[in-house]
Amino acid sequence: MSNKNNKPKKILNNPENAVEEFVNGLLNQFPSTLAKLENHNVILTKKTPKAGLVRLLSGGGSGHEPSHAGWIGDGMLSGAILGGIFASPSVASVLSAVRRAATNDNDSSTKNPVLLIVKNYTGDRLNFGIACERAQSEGIECEMVAVADDCALERSKGITGARGVAGTVLVHKIAGAAAAEGKSLKEVSDIARLVCDGMGTMGVALDAVTVPGASTKNDRLDDSNLIEIGLGIHGEAGMKQSPMLT
Repeated sequence: MSNKNNKPKKILNNPENAVEEFVNGLLNQFPSTLAKLENHNVILTKKTPKAGLVRLLSGGGSGHEPSHAGWIGDGMLSGAILGGIFASPSVASVLSAVRRAATNDNDSSTKNPVLLIVKNYTGDRLNFGIACERAQSEGIECEMVAVADDCALERSKGITGARGVAGTVLVHKIAGAAAAEGKSLKEVSDIARLVCDGMGTMGVALDAVTVPGASTKNDRLDDSNLIEIGLGIHGEAGMKQSPMLT
């Protein structure tokens, strides 16, 4: 039976400070390997890879941890741009991250190529896309790849079609390995798009999404025998609801 009186349970202090506290927690946990870009919720690796290697950046709304800052490391992301809960980061934050990633600390006369990997959501595609164009206008070699692996929606609907979900981390890993091998930005981008074209995932939810700070729990899936197939990572409707199949 559904319980209409349930209050949401979250391991948070003030939801308004959740992203800032997450960032501070990462910096305290990994002080020798991670750094925050001043004035932005951008986390970057402290390591200095070989000059000229493609740098990978990803990001989006917070609330999907460990994405995206949890994927920073050798052969994966060089940094992550964090928006608010379920909200895309600003163009200014993305562009600042691209500028920093492109900076060659050992040779100021050259810039590193940057690949932006985003999930197929309107806000992310717009803000990262604008930042990518501005970076290109500044002479930075920058490309963007949008991941749309969700099989619950048709891919042919473009910007409003298939969402980027769990498969995104595989793109980080495979594109990151290609970048670490010294492949060019075009080669790394082409590999990332090839992975996207051949990948599909499907989510199954046991419970609905309750946004941090909400006064009541989203009880759409409160029935203990009910699941939703294809539910989006922000709580978007899936393909269908179904009784538990096992």
